[in-house]
Amino acid sequence: MSNLSDYPTRLRASTEHPEVIYTRAKGYHAVKNAPRAQAKDAVLALEDDDSTYLILEGEPKTLSEEVSAVYRGSGGTLVVPTGRVFIRLDEGTRVEAHAHAFRKLGFVIAQSPPYAPHVAWLEREDGDAAAALHSVGALEKLPQVCNVEPQLLAARALR
Repeated sequence: MSNLSDYPTRLRASTEHPEVIYTRAKGYHAVKNAPRAQAKDAVLALEDDDSTYLILEGEPKTLSEEVSAVYRGSGGTLVVPTGRVFIRLDEGTRVEAHAHAFRKLGFVIAQSPPYAPHVAWLEREDGDAAAALHSVGALEKLPQVCNVEPQLLAARALR
């Protein structure tokens, strides 16, 4: 279980776009799959395939694996890290060939599409989202890695 202070204060969006930086949004926290009663207090609700994250103001009343830091982009957009990390290797390299190296860093391959065997979503074995964010740099240093980016949920932008 991580404290909010365990999360990095700054995140790069990806290896390919190091100029895009997210900064910890002080005074906010997110709760994954929060009870419906908390929804009325949420600043924003974000969803991925199987989870809902409520962004709430203030410090969390209790700490658990379900509590996460919130980050702000340069335009003021609030985002929540899920703890998943996207990785892309050199074309022709299979992610399974690096499974042992990922595991040494605490990650397992969560998903790799059959049509793109050189990419995958990684997750920490222990589910620690803060540790996943701190490990991005170590993943980037692995041989044949082209891009690493933490999964950040944001509100959908209407065009």
